[in-house]
Amino acid sequence: MRLAIEIEGKEICKIEVWEDKVPIIAKELREKLPMKTMLQHGKLNGDLIFFTLPIVAPWENLHVTGDLGKERIKQYGTAAGTVCFYSPRQQFCIVYGDDTSDEPLPISYIGEVVEGQMQLRVTGMETWFDQGRVLEMKVID
Repeated sequence: MRLAIEIEGKEICKIEVWEDKVPIIAKELREKLPMKTMLQHGKLNGDLIFFTLPIVAPWENLHVTGDLGKERIKQYGTAAGTVCFYSPRQQFCIVYGDDTSDEPLPISYIGEVVEGQMQLRVTGMETWFDQGRVLEMKVID
């Protein structure tokens, strides 16, 4: 499933959510999107933007945050582009940088950014200083 992320009406990136690896989370997303929410900045397995969604789902494709960033850097040369869902707080996370964390938190690794990496990086840096903008996420296929 592909999703489009817009902030204040401007498309930022496109994401692929792996329906084969995270079928319950993907099903919940399909049923609830499109949706608007508030954009925030955080650090779990790298510099990331995140937003809370009204989705309750079990862990799927479970990883530990500290290991996931290292795995992505080893495989792709960067942690940027990682897409995760942190179930306990219902947070959808999109990593834009390589500042990885060693925190041993569980997280569902649900997909990847497939388009718009540079705009995502710019958006991440802007969000560091200006949180609370309106983000819209919608299914595009």
